[in-house]
Amino acid sequence: MTTTTRQHATEQHLFTIARHWRDLEDALGTRAQTWPPAMGIATMSTRHQTDEDREAAHYRAEALRQLERSPDQPGWTAAPIRLDVFDALALVEAGLIELADQTAAEVQHSPISPTPPRSQWPANSRAYKAARADAARRDLLALHQANDPRRWRYNGDSRTVPRAALWLLAQVQGVRGPWRPLSEDDRLRIRAIARSSARVVEQVLDVGDGHVRLDAVCPDCGGLLDLHGGAGARPVVRCAGCGRTWSDRR
Repeated sequence: MTTTTRQHATEQHLFTIARHWRDLEDALGTRAQTWPPAMGIATMSTRHQTDEDREAAHYRAEALRQLERSPDQPGWTAAPIRLDVFDALALVEAGLIELADQTAAEVQHSPISPTPPRSQWPANSRAYKAARADAARRDLLALHQANDPRRWRYNGDSRTVPRAALWLLAQVQGVRGPWRPLSEDDRLRIRAIARSSARVVEQVLDVGDGHVRLDAVCPDCGGLLDLHGGAGARPVVRCAGCGRTWSDRR
């Protein structure tokens, strides 16, 4: 993989996190989507059931759902939030903001300090005016550098995951600002954490490409079966041996 390809992949990962963070927060109270989905090869064992078997299974499933929804049912009940989303939010937030903190500590220039207090000023009026003007310019520059919106903050309301992702994206893209260019070690660290964080977001929201090897084997040739899907695509099972495919329509 070339440097340009790796940089583009890192940029895509950071953009994915920033783009879908609000979606991940909104998904906290929604119903979970399982991966891999129950389709295709998962239904092959039911093809030889009789109509009576299928009807009985349907009523058993309905009865279980009624028990799950009943407030009188003792024991475990569904949590009011999706714990997988909660874990993903906590994991990505901790990792990405810590990454921004570490990167800023490495590359970001500290703003200059304001003019230190002076006990004496030049007695000469011309020298006094020049010293006052120099102090005013330094104070103004210090204020401008400290309030630069491009600067990563170590505290405050701006420490959010979308802003961390976009700030890191600016570093990867070489945008000019109050920082030095990234070193290769900086890029490797950002690449690794951005990739793993984006994968967490994509898996929970099902917005990335999914691929999983199934335990079952092909009924025709005994080959290995792979389930492909995700990102809104219709899940498809494909045999790695003979190439036969199954979908939830078949």
